[in-house]
Amino acid sequence: MKNFILMFLLVTTNAMAVSVEFKFDINSSGPSIYPCDAGLKHAAHQERVCYDRVTAESCNPARCTDEVQCNCVCTADSTSGAGEYRHDFLKASYAKWSENGETATNVSSKSVAAKQSSFARVFKNNLEWDQQLTKLSFNLGSERYGAEFYLDVCYRGPQIEYYMAGSLADTPNFLLRAQATVTDINTNNGMNYSSLADLQVRAVAVCDQQGKGSYVYAHDGSGNYDNTFAHEINNNMTVANGQFVKSVAFTGFNTGSNLFLIKNWINVRTTKTPRFCKVRYTFKENKRNSSDLLSQIRKWKIQQAEVCTYTSINEDIE
Repeated sequence: MKNFILMFLLVTTNAMAVSVEFKFDINSSGPSIYPCDAGLKHAAHQERVCYDRVTAESCNPARCTDEVQCNCVCTADSTSGAGEYRHDFLKASYAKWSENGETATNVSSKSVAAKQSSFARVFKNNLEWDQQLTKLSFNLGSERYGAEFYLDVCYRGPQIEYYMAGSLADTPNFLLRAQATVTDINTNNGMNYSSLADLQVRAVAVCDQQGKGSYVYAHDGSGNYDNTFAHEINNNMTVANGQFVKSVAFTGFNTGSNLFLIKNWINVRTTKTPRFCKVRYTFKENKRNSSDLLSQIRKWKIQQAEVCTYTSINEDIE
């Protein structure tokens, strides 16, 4: 009898494996742009305006001796104490600045009376950066045209450290645009506000940039990214150390037409990207400078106009 021996050869192999674990950060931050402040003033008029209500010609009330026949009426002057600026005021609704895409909450309202020698503002001491205007109206009831008022648009740049990135081959180029339009929406007998007041506008834009001045980083210099407003922009619309500043002179409107005020690069192929920017639109009733003194008197029948500003600070490839 034969014996069969069954033998199994079990061969095992150990696979060699290589693995690595690596962590990385993602920094995400977009820009924010919003209307943030407004101001109003009405300087004193140096010359009195007197006219005859029948003939509309200049007259001298001192020569009026017959109360029945005398139709000479006069405006106040700078020495009378009437204070025309007290008749002009702005009304603003505002809320705390909110993150992109979030609804403004706890909206408040306030009225601000004009000043004579300087602008009365809605906010002060840099508080405007943490506020956003939701509604704004200027109410001008002074005897004569001559009010001057402004709207500020604030911009918070992305909190991304382009400056720390060094020389990027494809650095975003930021282009700034500022435009304004006035539309008369309530006229009387063919008269409209923008023409009667000879409304004019100018724009000034300033930007605090990464890599320039005292604050070279996207944060405030101490690593604080949360709600920081550390910048070099002041309410006089100036910045230090040759940072971005662009302004245009006062110019008149073509009613209903878009007026292009500023179109300028903030940076091109550099990491000097905008940290904070402010664009100020200043409007003035230029009729106060007219040699036709009678035309300086504000019409009684109400006129209304709507002003639309357009501000963009965007990466561009132009």
